[in-house]
Amino acid sequence: MKLSKWLIVAVCSAAMVCGTVAFAKDKKEENKYPNATRQEPKVSMSPGDQRALNKAADLVNDNKSDEALPLIQKVVDNGSASKYAQAFAHQLLAQIYWDQEKGAQSIDEYKKAIAFDALPNDSQFQLVFALAQTQIQEEKYQDALATLADWEKLTGAQTADELALKANAYYRVDQFQPAVDAMKKALSMTDKPNDSWTQILMASYFELNQFDQAAELIKGQLAKDPNNKKLINQLATVYIQGDKDQMALDLMAKAKSQGLVTTNDDYVQLAKLYAQADKPKDAAATIKEGFAKGALQGTYDNYKLQGDVCTQAEDDPCAIEGYTKAAPMSKDGNVDYQLGYLLFYSGKSKEAVDSLNKAISRGGLRQEGEAYLLRGDAQNDLGQGAAANADWQKAAGYASTKTMAEQRLKAAKSGVKINRAKKK
Repeated sequence: MKLSKWLIVAVCSAAMVCGTVAFAKDKKEENKYPNATRQEPKVSMSPGDQRALNKAADLVNDNKSDEALPLIQKVVDNGSASKYAQAFAHQLLAQIYWDQEKGAQSIDEYKKAIAFDALPNDSQFQLVFALAQTQIQEEKYQDALATLADWEKLTGAQTADELALKANAYYRVDQFQPAVDAMKKALSMTDKPNDSWTQILMASYFELNQFDQAAELIKGQLAKDPNNKKLINQLATVYIQGDKDQMALDLMAKAKSQGLVTTNDDYVQLAKLYAQADKPKDAAATIKEGFAKGALQGTYDNYKLQGDVCTQAEDDPCAIEGYTKAAPMSKDGNVDYQLGYLLFYSGKSKEAVDSLNKAISRGGLRQEGEAYLLRGDAQNDLGQGAAANADWQKAAGYASTKTMAEQRLKAAKSGVKINRAKKK
């Protein structure tokens, strides 16, 4: 069972105006970045530009971008507007483009706002961080890593959010160990991590084949939320990837006893685990229950799985039912062949011939010689000697069935009665 990469996207926790500039306040706020290398700039803005941009910011936050644009553009086009006003104007444009799902334009506007280097430190650093977030969203992962490096240099700091964003970018460019290191540090810095953070860490462990570490991570989460089906399924997948099928089976069997196996995927995974553990009767029982409860969907894969596990469990009626439903959806004749085989050895030679006709007609058979041999046997069982001989002649042309076909032809020519072969 191959695990595909988890799709994890870091997003801004609120509106992308997370970098919105606050105008100067009377009360001095605490310095969030005491180790910043950037000096606080002197800020100034004309009363007219301040009124226009304050109103524009309110309109943007109220999703009235069309009304905000003229106010913003007026400041952008004002050659005498201060750098502070220009930076704030371009930041608002970045937000508008983001809301319009124009990521590339949003990035350009963030860069312009940052380039003015005119906002107070707190606002400037938020802008740089918002740029990195937008670059992640636009799949510009190397750019995001460079932007975050700039953010760390400017602020002289690392935060849980910043490190988590960096880990996301590392993961996207297949730098899995740096992703692990960054995310572990991020998780150590907060007691309220975003759910996606552990997903990134777990996915990075998977890519590094560090399944034990991934398992420990999930087990820690399960200890806090023992009935979380998503976590249970993830842990089962980790065990499977780490070649610990029995542990996966034990986990899922326990989940079933707790009433947590309820969906199509739950039943399929449990049935496959039973089959891999050489417990076909349990696998068959799981499939039957899943269909009986309406949890299993009527798909080709599910009906084929029913046929396979019930065949292994020597429950031929169940297997015949599964293959009969799967066969019309199959792209080749292999399911029809399996069905024909079971029908023949269930004493239903006429139905077996019909199924084998479809198998040969559909083509793509892995056991083409065996299909002709078996159809010949079924037709012989029905007293259709000429048709049987014709099929045995064809089967004699395949290396895998040459000897058996020739034996049947020789016996038929000598008038020896050919008894039904034993089921293999």
